[in-house]
Amino acid sequence: MLRAWRRVSVVALTVGAAIGTQLAVLAPAQAVTPAITIAATSQFKPVTGDVFVVFHGGTSSAATIHGTISVTTAGQVATLYAQRFPYTKPAKPLRSLTLPTGTATPYSFTVTPTLATRYTVKLFTGSTLLGHSLAHNVYVVAGGSVKGGSRCGRPVCHETFRLFVIVPASALRREMSKHMYPYFGLRLAPAAEPPAPKWLYLNAGHATLAPPRRISASEFERTLKYSFTIGNHAYHWSWTSCLKDTVSRDGLGLPGHHSCGASRVLRTAQYLG
Repeated sequence: MLRAWRRVSVVALTVGAAIGTQLAVLAPAQAVTPAITIAATSQFKPVTGDVFVVFHGGTSSAATIHGTISVTTAGQVATLYAQRFPYTKPAKPLRSLTLPTGTATPYSFTVTPTLATRYTVKLFTGSTLLGHSLAHNVYVVAGGSVKGGSRCGRPVCHETFRLFVIVPASALRREMSKHMYPYFGLRLAPAAEPPAPKWLYLNAGHATLAPPRRISASEFERTLKYSFTIGNHAYHWSWTSCLKDTVSRDGLGLPGHHSCGASRVLRTAQYLG
């Protein structure tokens, strides 16, 4: 039985191959769909693969969407489409680029998203869609500035910082309601100034935070104070603060968890959220 089944299978495959060959000869040539790659870059190194920009951050607010199209003919048009958080409305065309004839033809667009946004590039001849890229996300993190800080007094140093946080108006209420996590680190030495601390610790330095104060439809303020003893030692101290990201709820920040709220963080951490 097994040998007979094998013989029948071989015959069937042979007949199928013959039919396939005839169809290949008779069928008209099919146009090859161009392959379109897409990537994004900004002034910042991606965090866990995610590209981001800063809201109202000047040149830090811009990202570049770029890639190549495998085959193009003069006059074809590459159009950039954007779909902004919460992704309930269809993607809209942002801008277009007329292409030359070529292979691996490059394209590039500059974008300044205000909330997490998905970008796609589509290739057209006239109104005919020839192909499209995969979607690529660019994320947006809060902008702002810090005022304050002074030369430490002895034996106890008191420092006050005013943190101004700038976010899209749609995210203001949620961001203001979040718990802020303050971090602090200190190194002392007998005479010469020591290196900066490697680790910053949650709520260290007797950190205190005032309640948030709304400034405008897209800005709020937090006042953060530290108090720590340095005596007559040489010293080096550092601090930071963070809010946990909720990008799936308000379109601001990065996906996942990035150490904000941990008991300690590296002073050199690129991003906390």
